[in-house]
Amino acid sequence: MRMSFLHQIPFFRVLTPFMLGISLNLALQNTGSNTYLLVLIYLLCLLIYVVSKGKTNTKINTLMGVFVQLFLFASGYTLCAYNNDKQKPNHYTHYINDSSSLFYGYVQQIPVEKNKSIKTEIELKQIKINNKWQPASGTVIAYFEKKPNVQMPETGENLVFTGHLQEVQVPLNPHEFDYKNYLRYRNIFHTIYIKDSSWSSIASNQEAWFFSFAQKIRKKLLDVYRGSGLSNKEFALLAALVLGYDDEIDAPTMNAYSHTGTLHVLSVSGLHVGLIYLLLGYLLTFLNQRKTVWLRVFLIISVLWFFVLLSGFSAPAVRAAFMFSFILIGKTLFQQTETANIVLATAFFSLCINPYWLIDVGFQLSYAAVLGIIYLYPFFNNMILFPYVWANKLWALCAVSIAAQVATLPLTLYYFHQFPLLFLVTNLVVIPLSTIIMYGGILLLLFFKIKVISGFLVSATALLIKIMNASALYFDSLPFCMVDGINVSLFTMVGLYVLLVGIFLCIEQRSFVLLMTCTLGSILLVSISIFDDIKTKFQHQCIVYHSNEQAVLSVFSGTNMVLLTDTCNDKRLQSTLRENKIKNNGVKEHLKTMPAMSLIGIGSKKILFAKNTSLLNETLIQALCPDYIWIPAYALKNKKTPAFLIGKNNIILSGKIPDRKSINTFYLTQKKGAFVTEDF
Repeated sequence: MRMSFLHQIPFFRVLTPFMLGISLNLALQNTGSNTYLLVLIYLLCLLIYVVSKGKTNTKINTLMGVFVQLFLFASGYTLCAYNNDKQKPNHYTHYINDSSSLFYGYVQQIPVEKNKSIKTEIELKQIKINNKWQPASGTVIAYFEKKPNVQMPETGENLVFTGHLQEVQVPLNPHEFDYKNYLRYRNIFHTIYIKDSSWSSIASNQEAWFFSFAQKIRKKLLDVYRGSGLSNKEFALLAALVLGYDDEIDAPTMNAYSHTGTLHVLSVSGLHVGLIYLLLGYLLTFLNQRKTVWLRVFLIISVLWFFVLLSGFSAPAVRAAFMFSFILIGKTLFQQTETANIVLATAFFSLCINPYWLIDVGFQLSYAAVLGIIYLYPFFNNMILFPYVWANKLWALCAVSIAAQVATLPLTLYYFHQFPLLFLVTNLVVIPLSTIIMYGGILLLLFFKIKVISGFLVSATALLIKIMNASALYFDSLPFCMVDGINVSLFTMVGLYVLLVGIFLCIEQRSFVLLMTCTLGSILLVSISIFDDIKTKFQHQCIVYHSNEQAVLSVFSGTNMVLLTDTCNDKRLQSTLRENKIKNNGVKEHLKTMPAMSLIGIGSKKILFAKNTSLLNETLIQALCPDYIWIPAYALKNKKTPAFLIGKNNIILSGKIPDRKSINTFYLTQKKGAFVTEDF
């Protein structure tokens, strides 16, 4: 790595302003209101380019470079603005109202069975308004009523259905996963619940036949796995490895792979596409001649994209296919080409397809890992040299894993707040096993009609899956498997990347100036961490969370966290409680269970909790004089609101409540979000 390495990757200068433009639009959540200004910037940049393209004056070149950067910045900004489907004139959001509507569309995703419904995505084509069908566009998440012995919709099927569109709810708890924002970046804004009697299938010419055809093939391949004799767990993992269908992996298995740093094997990503790429490259080596080399390129790229098609065109698979396609073409055209430049070029074109991918965690992790392997792998690989060939190959695998882990470490800490200590061991075990399982799964799809071969493949694949799952669960059970609860801010994450690049440049260049700069940067990051710790010691916060199933209150005082809850358990709330603990630097956690009625003292404030409204009366309230009365929503289910509670302004109702006008004066977490106070 040299200081002039930026000259070897010109796409870095293209990608950076482009990403900054996208980032600005995402930050401002702009919808294209500055279009005319951006068009003027385009025209100005093009004019300067035409006037100065034949000149070599340094100042002109510098000026041209500045305006090219502005052009790329404006391009990213505008592309992101117009990627919002709501900008389309026939988007369904321009037609819908509060009443139920009649819709026409087709199922574009394989339906997934949930506890009480069947979930899928429907691409809308028409909406009936005033007894007239109007063209419409947009995607909604549909939940079909699940009933026994009732046929569910199939992928690609055309449907006419009625229902009431529900806008996706904003997060109501601090640091809760923003599902609304997540779907917004997929251009999904509403959900709809469709009763069994409210939809029907119709015969029609299929729009977007290619994607529907891909999903139908994917479903048939999944049916091959289902009917092969694999158990539910084995099917779920094999379907995820080969076809990217991870909807049926259970939570304990998912957590085990996450905690051991091997979660990436459970989705079709760069690893899986890379394995297919390597296998094809090896099998087609005989075509690596001057006359047949482009046939080899065509065959490899065709198979890669067919594999992406089978995965349902998942974003990670598409990005990986782009990357390896560009690398293959670049290596074929040019004997000497910078791999990192090709990787950045694929990132640029990927963002041109969907600029929202920039904030996708998978996008960030995959490109960080690849760039880390390109630049850091040689450094780690050359650190140790063994006298045995097999030992050097084993160390090379370790060096790849270390390089990828170091390159993704700041992102991992920022998003997941954990670091897998055993990643080196687990990757050495899981990746080879997952590779063999994936190849076995592909062979099973090819030979599933030949019972002798398919029977052997099913038995061998099932055994390997059991071994891999058992390994992940065993490593996860070890007390030193990972470090959890690490709080890293966005500023610290960026600072860690700057420091990481500086350290390796310093080692490579042996520069005293870089050494001092890295030292000062380290001191700055440590100082920020110390300042945050000091700030934590003086924090005082009380939170009554919004939950439909559980009454939960947490108190943060310094590094202490006291969690008060009833006997119910809301699994969806657990991740939010974990995030709040980490974000508030909670070190010592005290969990206490509240009885049916509790008087909670927090500093100078008193909160009266009642699990049942029948336990409350006016005399008791006057005697205790609580500052707040906390009642969970389920306490009002099928009951009338007690008259002595109506009109009081110190009542907190947590959870989804019945629609009653008499309780509009209360503090409702359903409308205002969690009750948060520092006044105690």
